[in-house]
Amino acid sequence: MNPHHQAILREIQAAIPGRGQVKQRPEHVGTTRKWYGLSNAQSRAILLGFIAARKDLGYEEWLALIDALYHGNSYEERCAPRTLLLKLPRYRLALPLAQLDAWLGCLNGWAEVDSTCQTVFTDKDLLADWAGWSALLDSLAGDENVNKRRAALVLLTAPVSQSPDARILDLSFQLIDRLKGEKDGRVTKAISWLLRKGVKQHREAIAAYVEAEAQSLPAIAVRETRRKLATGKK
Repeated sequence: MNPHHQAILREIQAAIPGRGQVKQRPEHVGTTRKWYGLSNAQSRAILLGFIAARKDLGYEEWLALIDALYHGNSYEERCAPRTLLLKLPRYRLALPLAQLDAWLGCLNGWAEVDSTCQTVFTDKDLLADWAGWSALLDSLAGDENVNKRRAALVLLTAPVSQSPDARILDLSFQLIDRLKGEKDGRVTKAISWLLRKGVKQHREAIAAYVEAEAQSLPAIAVRETRRKLATGKK
Protein backbone atom coordinates (compact mmCIF):
# COMPACT_ATOMS: atom_id res chain seq x y z
CA MET A 1 0.00 0.00 0.00
CA ASN A 2 1.12 3.56 -0.68
CA PRO A 3 2.72 4.65 2.65
CA HIS A 4 0.82 7.95 2.78
CA HIS A 5 -2.42 6.13 2.05
CA GLN A 6 -1.58 3.64 4.80
CA ALA A 7 -1.00 6.46 7.29
CA ILE A 8 -4.30 8.13 6.43
CA LEU A 9 -6.19 4.84 6.63
CA ARG A 10 -4.76 4.16 10.08
CA GLU A 11 -6.08 7.52 11.26
CA ILE A 12 -9.49 6.84 9.73
CA GLN A 13 -9.69 3.49 11.49
CA ALA A 14 -8.54 5.04 14.78
CA ALA A 15 -11.33 7.60 14.57
CA ILE A 16 -14.21 5.15 14.09
CA PRO A 17 -17.12 6.46 16.20
CA GLY A 18 -18.57 4.39 18.99
CA ARG A 19 -21.99 2.78 18.88
CA GLY A 20 -24.74 5.39 18.83
CA GLN A 21 -22.40 8.17 17.68
CA VAL A 22 -22.80 7.68 13.93
CA LYS A 23 -25.14 10.33 12.55
CA GLN A 24 -25.52 8.88 9.04
CA ARG A 25 -25.90 5.47 7.53
CA PRO A 26 -24.33 4.25 4.28
CA GLU A 27 -27.70 4.16 2.55
CA HIS A 28 -28.09 7.88 3.26
CA VAL A 29 -25.08 8.67 1.06
CA GLY A 30 -25.75 6.03 -1.57
CA THR A 31 -22.76 3.80 -0.91
CA THR A 32 -22.39 0.05 -0.60
CA ARG A 33 -18.69 0.21 0.30
CA LYS A 34 -17.04 -0.50 3.64
CA TRP A 35 -18.32 2.18 5.99
CA TYR A 36 -16.39 3.48 9.00
CA GLY A 37 -19.02 6.05 9.93
CA LEU A 38 -16.77 9.11 10.24
CA SER A 39 -18.40 12.51 9.90
CA ASN A 40 -17.29 14.82 7.12
CA ALA A 41 -15.63 17.02 9.75
CA GLN A 42 -13.63 14.08 11.13
CA SER A 43 -12.43 13.03 7.69
CA ARG A 44 -11.52 16.59 6.76
CA ALA A 45 -9.53 17.05 9.98
CA ILE A 46 -7.50 13.93 9.24
CA LEU A 47 -6.60 15.15 5.76
CA LEU A 48 -5.83 18.68 6.93
CA GLY A 49 -3.53 17.24 9.59
CA PHE A 50 -1.81 15.13 6.96
CA ILE A 51 -1.24 18.15 4.71
CA ALA A 52 0.05 20.28 7.60
CA ALA A 53 2.54 17.59 8.61
CA ARG A 54 3.84 17.06 5.07
CA LYS A 55 4.46 20.47 3.60
CA ASP A 56 7.16 18.97 1.40
CA LEU A 57 4.74 16.58 -0.32
CA GLY A 58 5.69 16.58 -3.99
CA TYR A 59 3.38 16.58 -6.98
CA GLU A 60 4.10 12.97 -7.96
CA GLU A 61 3.56 11.84 -4.35
CA TRP A 62 0.29 13.77 -4.31
CA LEU A 63 -0.87 12.10 -7.53
CA ALA A 64 0.06 8.65 -6.30
CA LEU A 65 -1.68 9.19 -2.96
CA ILE A 66 -4.91 10.40 -4.53
CA ASP A 67 -4.88 7.50 -6.97
CA ALA A 68 -4.43 5.05 -4.10
CA LEU A 69 -7.29 6.61 -2.13
CA TYR A 70 -9.62 6.46 -5.13
CA HIS A 71 -8.95 2.73 -5.27
CA GLY A 72 -9.46 2.23 -1.53
CA ASN A 73 -12.03 -0.17 -0.12
CA SER A 74 -14.03 2.27 1.99
CA TYR A 75 -16.32 5.21 1.45
CA GLU A 76 -14.06 7.40 3.56
CA GLU A 77 -11.02 6.61 1.42
CA ARG A 78 -12.86 7.39 -1.82
CA CYS A 79 -14.00 10.76 -0.44
CA ALA A 80 -10.63 11.70 1.07
CA PRO A 81 -9.12 13.16 -2.15
CA ARG A 82 -11.47 16.14 -1.89
CA THR A 83 -9.31 17.90 0.70
CA LEU A 84 -6.08 17.04 -1.13
CA LEU A 85 -7.50 18.56 -4.32
CA LEU A 86 -8.99 21.58 -2.60
CA LYS A 87 -6.06 22.56 -0.40
CA LEU A 88 -3.27 22.11 -2.95
CA PRO A 89 -4.49 24.27 -5.85
CA ARG A 90 -1.06 24.51 -7.48
CA TYR A 91 -1.13 20.76 -7.96
CA ARG A 92 -4.80 20.70 -8.91
CA LEU A 93 -4.20 23.15 -11.75
CA ALA A 94 -1.49 20.84 -13.13
CA LEU A 95 -3.74 17.78 -12.98
CA PRO A 96 -4.31 16.19 -16.42
CA LEU A 97 -8.02 16.13 -17.13
CA ALA A 98 -7.72 12.58 -18.44
CA GLN A 99 -6.57 11.58 -14.96
CA LEU A 100 -9.57 13.31 -13.38
CA ASP A 101 -11.83 11.48 -15.81
CA ALA A 102 -10.32 8.16 -14.78
CA TRP A 103 -10.71 8.96 -11.09
CA LEU A 104 -14.36 9.88 -11.55
CA GLY A 105 -14.86 6.35 -12.79
CA CYS A 106 -13.90 5.13 -9.31
CA LEU A 107 -16.87 6.85 -7.66
CA ASN A 108 -20.33 5.46 -7.01
CA GLY A 109 -23.31 7.21 -5.41
CA TRP A 110 -24.16 10.88 -5.13
CA ALA A 111 -22.01 11.61 -2.07
CA GLU A 112 -18.81 10.11 -3.50
CA VAL A 113 -19.32 12.04 -6.75
CA ASP A 114 -20.05 15.29 -4.93
CA SER A 115 -17.03 14.92 -2.67
CA THR A 116 -14.80 15.41 -5.71
CA CYS A 117 -17.02 17.61 -7.86
CA GLN A 118 -18.74 20.08 -5.51
CA THR A 119 -16.85 23.38 -4.95
CA VAL A 120 -13.43 21.83 -5.62
CA PHE A 121 -12.93 23.04 -9.19
CA THR A 122 -13.62 26.76 -9.67
CA ASP A 123 -14.54 29.08 -12.51
CA LYS A 124 -10.85 30.00 -12.75
CA ASP A 125 -9.89 26.34 -13.12
CA LEU A 126 -12.34 25.88 -15.98
CA LEU A 127 -11.60 29.13 -17.78
CA ALA A 128 -7.84 28.53 -17.61
CA ASP A 129 -8.37 25.53 -19.94
CA TRP A 130 -11.80 26.05 -21.39
CA ALA A 131 -11.29 23.80 -24.42
CA GLY A 132 -10.12 20.92 -22.23
CA TRP A 133 -12.81 21.32 -19.61
CA SER A 134 -15.68 21.73 -22.06
CA ALA A 135 -14.54 18.58 -23.88
CA LEU A 136 -14.32 16.67 -20.59
CA LEU A 137 -17.76 17.76 -19.39
CA ASP A 138 -19.29 16.93 -22.76
CA SER A 139 -17.74 13.46 -22.58
CA LEU A 140 -18.92 12.91 -19.00
CA ALA A 141 -22.48 13.88 -19.93
CA GLY A 142 -22.51 11.18 -22.60
CA ASP A 143 -20.92 8.46 -20.49
CA GLU A 144 -22.81 5.22 -19.84
CA ASN A 145 -21.91 5.55 -16.14
CA VAL A 146 -24.66 7.56 -14.42
CA ASN A 147 -22.19 8.70 -11.77
CA LYS A 148 -20.12 10.41 -14.44
CA ARG A 149 -23.23 12.00 -15.90
CA ARG A 150 -23.99 13.44 -12.47
CA ALA A 151 -20.38 14.60 -12.22
CA ALA A 152 -20.74 16.59 -15.47
CA LEU A 153 -23.51 18.66 -13.86
CA VAL A 154 -22.09 18.96 -10.35
CA LEU A 155 -18.70 20.14 -11.63
CA LEU A 156 -20.48 23.20 -13.03
CA THR A 157 -22.43 24.14 -9.89
CA ALA A 158 -19.62 26.21 -8.37
CA PRO A 159 -18.34 27.84 -11.58
CA VAL A 160 -21.81 28.91 -12.74
CA SER A 161 -22.38 30.64 -9.39
CA GLN A 162 -18.94 32.27 -9.39
CA SER A 163 -18.66 33.71 -12.88
CA PRO A 164 -20.87 35.77 -15.21
CA ASP A 165 -19.03 34.24 -18.19
CA ALA A 166 -21.69 33.17 -20.69
CA ARG A 167 -19.67 30.15 -21.77
CA ILE A 168 -20.22 28.45 -18.42
CA LEU A 169 -23.95 29.13 -18.49
CA ASP A 170 -24.31 28.04 -22.12
CA LEU A 171 -22.49 24.78 -21.42
CA SER A 172 -24.72 24.22 -18.38
CA PHE A 173 -27.81 24.57 -20.56
CA GLN A 174 -26.35 22.27 -23.21
CA LEU A 175 -25.66 19.50 -20.70
CA ILE A 176 -29.03 19.91 -19.03
CA ASP A 177 -30.73 19.63 -22.42
CA ARG A 178 -28.89 16.35 -23.03
CA LEU A 179 -29.75 14.87 -19.64
CA LYS A 180 -33.17 16.29 -18.80
CA GLY A 181 -35.02 13.20 -20.00
CA GLU A 182 -33.37 10.94 -17.43
CA LYS A 183 -35.26 9.60 -14.43
CA ASP A 184 -32.40 8.67 -12.10
CA GLY A 185 -32.44 10.96 -9.07
CA ARG A 186 -28.68 11.40 -9.25
CA VAL A 187 -29.25 13.28 -12.51
CA THR A 188 -32.62 14.99 -11.92
CA LYS A 189 -31.51 16.42 -8.58
CA ALA A 190 -28.21 17.58 -10.07
CA ILE A 191 -30.10 19.42 -12.82
CA SER A 192 -32.14 21.22 -10.18
CA TRP A 193 -29.01 22.04 -8.22
CA LEU A 194 -27.19 23.44 -11.26
CA LEU A 195 -30.12 25.66 -12.25
CA ARG A 196 -30.51 27.00 -8.72
CA LYS A 197 -26.79 27.75 -8.41
CA GLY A 198 -26.95 29.65 -11.69
CA VAL A 199 -29.46 32.12 -10.28
CA LYS A 200 -26.75 34.09 -8.48
CA GLN A 201 -24.95 35.21 -11.65
CA HIS A 202 -27.56 34.53 -14.36
CA ARG A 203 -30.96 35.15 -12.82
CA GLU A 204 -32.81 36.39 -15.90
CA ALA A 205 -31.38 33.74 -18.20
CA ILE A 206 -32.20 30.95 -15.75
CA ALA A 207 -35.74 32.22 -15.30
CA ALA A 208 -36.31 32.42 -19.05
CA TYR A 209 -34.84 28.96 -19.62
CA VAL A 210 -36.97 27.30 -16.96
CA GLU A 211 -40.17 28.83 -18.31
CA ALA A 212 -39.31 27.90 -21.89
CA GLU A 213 -38.36 24.32 -21.00
CA ALA A 214 -40.75 23.68 -18.11
CA GLN A 215 -42.54 20.84 -19.88
CA SER A 216 -39.35 18.91 -20.64
CA LEU A 217 -37.31 19.54 -17.49
CA PRO A 218 -37.59 17.24 -14.46
CA ALA A 219 -40.47 18.40 -12.28
CA ILE A 220 -38.18 18.74 -9.25
CA ALA A 221 -35.91 21.10 -11.20
CA VAL A 222 -38.78 23.32 -12.28
CA ARG A 223 -40.35 23.40 -8.82
CA GLU A 224 -37.15 24.08 -6.89
CA THR A 225 -35.76 26.64 -9.34
CA ARG A 226 -39.00 28.60 -9.37
CA ARG A 227 -38.95 28.59 -5.57
CA LYS A 228 -35.34 29.78 -5.59
CA LEU A 229 -36.21 32.60 -7.99
CA ALA A 230 -39.23 33.64 -5.93
CA THR A 231 -37.86 33.33 -2.40
CA GLY A 232 -34.08 32.96 -2.63
CA LYS A 233 -34.43 29.59 -0.92
CA LYS A 234 -34.39 26.03 -2.22
